[in-house]
Amino acid sequence: MSGKTWTPAADLIIKNARIYTVDLTVEEIRGGKTDFTVIENGFAAAKDGKTIAVGAGLDESLIGETTQVIDAGGATLLPGLIDSHMHAMFAGTELRSVNFKDCRTLGDFTALLSQRAGSTPDGEWISGCEWNELVWDVKTAPTKLDLDKAAPNNPVVCCRLCHHVYVANSRALELAGITKDSPDPDGGIIGRFPDGEPNGLLYENSAMGLIDAVVPEMSEEERIRAIEGIGRVMNGFGITACIDANMTFDQMRAYLQAKKQGRLTYRENMMFYLDKAWGDIDYHLRRISEMTAVTGFGDDMLKFNGIKVTLDGIPATGTAAMREPYAHMPETSGYTTITEEEMIEIARLSAKHNWQIGVHSCGDRSADVAIKAFIEAYRVNPNDARHYIIHHAVYREDQLPLMREYNIPITVQPTIAMQMGEQPLIGEALERRYQQNKVFFDAGILVGGSSDTPVVTCNPFTGMYAAITRLGADGKVYSADQALTRAQCVVMWTKASAYFSHDDDKSGSVEVGNFADYALIDTDILSAEAEAIRDTRVLKTILGGRVVYEA
Repeated sequence: MSGKTWTPAADLIIKNARIYTVDLTVEEIRGGKTDFTVIENGFAAAKDGKTIAVGAGLDESLIGETTQVIDAGGATLLPGLIDSHMHAMFAGTELRSVNFKDCRTLGDFTALLSQRAGSTPDGEWISGCEWNELVWDVKTAPTKLDLDKAAPNNPVVCCRLCHHVYVANSRALELAGITKDSPDPDGGIIGRFPDGEPNGLLYENSAMGLIDAVVPEMSEEERIRAIEGIGRVMNGFGITACIDANMTFDQMRAYLQAKKQGRLTYRENMMFYLDKAWGDIDYHLRRISEMTAVTGFGDDMLKFNGIKVTLDGIPATGTAAMREPYAHMPETSGYTTITEEEMIEIARLSAKHNWQIGVHSCGDRSADVAIKAFIEAYRVNPNDARHYIIHHAVYREDQLPLMREYNIPITVQPTIAMQMGEQPLIGEALERRYQQNKVFFDAGILVGGSSDTPVVTCNPFTGMYAAITRLGADGKVYSADQALTRAQCVVMWTKASAYFSHDDDKSGSVEVGNFADYALIDTDILSAEAEAIRDTRVLKTILGGRVVYEA
């Protein structure tokens, strides 16, 4: 008989660390407690992927012949950080695209695009990402005319920072069959010049999907490489788990292969996506009924999380559904991509089949719809589903009691508030209710930390800096009274975020029995200046007791 002989010694020990245990329950966090035990000169020991000991000093009896011992030298040890809403697969694929995030003028944008076109064979697709006209000197979105000049011989599509708007050139529009006579798809808008001719701008998934349908499909190996690429980025920021939204079947299959091949370096929680770009409501209801794998299906590295519904857009483009018309676009109050009745029907059927539901809602009216749908879901099945709102960018005071009563948490993205540049555009009345994260803490509503990457960086320390400083893209401080404490920020990206994937009983804290997922960093966040938190350097990231990143 052969094989490894089991010994009680640890596989890994980290010693001489300042340990942020985050030894809190979700109930305590809802009750307003965010102070957790900090162990000075502490150690954490891991075996078989789990934490087996945590304390002060070091228990020498845990050290065996094969134990890896890491001397932290006084650095801070956090639970592995968790991004409770992002698009990891999308972010991985966008690593190959032209990135426009540093552009400050339309000229910068077209120069980068022209540079890529110069090195791309004629006829081959060019993709770009993260353009944001709100931080340009002239705050006007690019059109197909700008793209045509920069890349006349290639079909081009570039995704805005928010991922709710594409701009495509004439070649791409032609390949997609988008003409002056094309009707707006259900739930989306085709941008047009005054004469009705398409201007290249496409709003929301059903319109953007017209382009996606003609872009050459990636191979499974290319998808796995994207998973590896974003894994390196996430691990470099101390992230050991995420909830990955808007997943297609092909992407899910790639994740399974990445896991089988040992190329997955973060715990992946996949969100099954419902969107009108893929079919009508009857089609999606049938998909829900026919799926045999539901929330929780899988294992500790790869599992189904919930159903994702994109219910509206964003305030900047006037596509987030509001109770009242926009100040900057008084002709509209936005819209929901599906009706209230359809959202409730989806929620009821999802509840019947034990699905968790996560709803993208930026407007107050769309949040009304999401809350009603969740209440109906719990009437069908009063289980611990943990239905939640993604973003909740603009809240209403009268929504808080219902969210508290029905335990409807939210996952927020402070970095978006700092980098998107929406506040000065949407008007003072709306801005006063924009990204008010402390309101939810004070109301006893659980708040998870996330990034919405690739919309903005997935660096949690950038997110913490934004939540503490309340800085906007223009350098102005917005709603200073909504600044979060340092402890609240740590809790958001650890124990609170673990709740959304039903992992708070085994993740999000450095405690015996939990996953041995850790981030060793050079900053004492609880006492550091905001700028030092922003500039935090991750020294090591450990997943299941194994080092997956080292500075």
